[in-house]
Amino acid sequence: MDLRELCFHLRHRRRMYVFDDRFLTVVGFVEGYNSALDGRPLRGFHDHVAERVLGRYSPRHWSMIIASAEPLVAARGDRDLHDLPQELQLSLTHRLVDLLEEYADQSRDA
Repeated sequence: MDLRELCFHLRHRRRMYVFDDRFLTVVGFVEGYNSALDGRPLRGFHDHVAERVLGRYSPRHWSMIIASAEPLVAARGDRDLHDLPQELQLSLTHRLVDLLEEYADQSRDA
């Protein structure tokens, strides 16, 4: 499965691959996918996310960069993403898939 296929399944068939709709569950699945392929699919994804979300480099994990762009997460000021409201969990998941698709398209064109 390539990155574009992964994005399709996470957008349209997510519950076939993960047991709930929490953002961190999807992050774990994506990291597992990447790890199983020796880190090749997401090589450079961190920098892509940092540039798209923050406009600059950040040492934080890409999942925290994505989450910190949400006003509710930023206002909380903590790093615990486990107890966010369900609608925010879904919003973050959709944003992650959007960024993965952008990255896959950009990587294919390079």
